[in-house]
Amino acid sequence: MLIDNTDFYDIYNLIYFCTACLVVVSALSSEIKKDILLQNELGKYLVVFPLVSLIFLVGFRGYDVGTDTRNYHNILWNNNIEIKFFGEFLFDLIALIFRFFNLSFSFFLFFVSFLFFTFVFKASKNYTDFFKSNLFITFFSYMSFFFFLSMSVNVIRQGVSLAVLLLAYSIWLKKGNISKIYLLLLLALSFHLTSIIPIVIFIFSLITKKYRMIPLLLLFYLTSILLSYFNFGFLNISPIILEILDGERRGDYLSGDGAEVYEVGFKPNFVFFNTLFLCISLYVRNKLSNPDLIIQYNILISYYIITSIFLFMAFQLAFSDRWGLFSWFVIPFLIAPLFYSAFIKGSIRIHYVLMLILIYIGFNFYA
Repeated sequence: MLIDNTDFYDIYNLIYFCTACLVVVSALSSEIKKDILLQNELGKYLVVFPLVSLIFLVGFRGYDVGTDTRNYHNILWNNNIEIKFFGEFLFDLIALIFRFFNLSFSFFLFFVSFLFFTFVFKASKNYTDFFKSNLFITFFSYMSFFFFLSMSVNVIRQGVSLAVLLLAYSIWLKKGNISKIYLLLLLALSFHLTSIIPIVIFIFSLITKKYRMIPLLLLFYLTSILLSYFNFGFLNISPIILEILDGERRGDYLSGDGAEVYEVGFKPNFVFFNTLFLCISLYVRNKLSNPDLIIQYNILISYYIITSIFLFMAFQLAFSDRWGLFSWFVIPFLIAPLFYSAFIKGSIRIHYVLMLILIYIGFNFYA
């Protein structure tokens, strides 16, 4: 029996509440008993509860949960699929394999759910191992943000693609196998071609890491807010980009189509949200005690600033939230060192956990 729309969100809230209770208890123990190493180790086991729960919840959701779910059921199960082994072929190929073995669409959704949450979990584990911070709270931070659930039920292909990129980044951070990284990049592009945008931005951030780019990027960041406020953005330059794209389907992201259905224009809530976590990341950067980690963290901040600029310049367009995902999906990594990393100077940190809970409550019950 599949989980209908109402039950789905009730169960998700229940999973979140139970996870939040465990996270608060763990954080209090770290604050009071100072057993940070023990709690960080326990977190590697406690994270199994939300991980497995979410895989099954999202995997066995009803077809009325999320805008993409029913659309993909119609496209992938009610129509003939023609595979063209270039571009975004992987999602269709997986569906074709499941159909070949007469497996239902629900099994397909479960498999995609398993991929998405497993990639996020593995990437978070690699990252928290690198910063020696709490994996459980880091995964909980993903659950606290409005975009996380949307990535798993609304923009499914882009969600899986970004999760793959996150894993590739975490492997690169730990100086892992370069062939595996290239394979993951190809995998991400095979799910969703827009992954080329974060890849190019990250490469730029990596190349410029030797220069003091952050002050200049902050200036561009503020300028982009002003430009978007006065309704200047990608739509003003889209004819140039569309000519380069030469009619490719991704050009629809720059065409302004759908403005009559989706809210377009300056979004102060997105500006506030991104700026809040930019300020927090700059705070984390100043608190890091390891010079090598500061260099790596600077790359991530640079990436976040540039992708935030892209979001602000996309306010004129429908689906600007999809541009927002490029910056939002790294926010848990930006704040992960605050979750009892050995490399962060400072003591009391439980207020950051409480902040996550308040964000979840605010977006889900009052937004």
